[in-house]
Amino acid sequence: MSDRYYRHFVHPLRRSHNDPEHTVKRAFIVIGAVVGLLVVWNFVSKLIPSYIDYRGEKIKLTRYYFDYDEYKSDPDNIDPSETARVQRLVVEAPVGRSYDTREEMIHATFEVKFPGYGAAGLGDERKGEGSLSGLSVEIPRADKSRYLLFQCRGGKYVLVDDFVDSDPPGLAHVRQEGNKLIYSSYDETRKLIRAPRYQ
Repeated sequence: MSDRYYRHFVHPLRRSHNDPEHTVKRAFIVIGAVVGLLVVWNFVSKLIPSYIDYRGEKIKLTRYYFDYDEYKSDPDNIDPSETARVQRLVVEAPVGRSYDTREEMIHATFEVKFPGYGAAGLGDERKGEGSLSGLSVEIPRADKSRYLLFQCRGGKYVLVDDFVDSDPPGLAHVRQEGNKLIYSSYDETRKLIRAPRYQ
């Protein structure tokens, strides 16, 4: 290869790859391609059918999700056409009237929770005979929760209350006075007094 050919053709080409202007252009091309792919994926993901299972029911989602964390982080994950059905399913999900152990009760009530939505403990912070414990379950897109309360009787956990109430703040504490249950929020700013649904 002659020196003249190298100076006029090969050397300028090699130098162009290290040129700052060339590097910036290449970076813009890569960024543009990535942004374009994200825009296309955002459109395509809404066309791919996607569902989640809840107690044997298939619930349509707004789009396809790569993983559970992505689904859980999206406040619009449930397809709007499914909102009323999901709320009804959570409110009407059956629970047993009694369980042999506290662990069985917790497991059964936790299954009422819709995937990706909240649940919190409920009770009087006692254990053993006469204690009250259960779960509050978020009803998707309703600003309401379903409250399930059990009482320990003879070593078993018996359902004593099951109702829906508005949030926030949610109810977290409960105590029994006579034939009344007195519920309160974590900060004690809100109270609800009601008779047990079941005796």
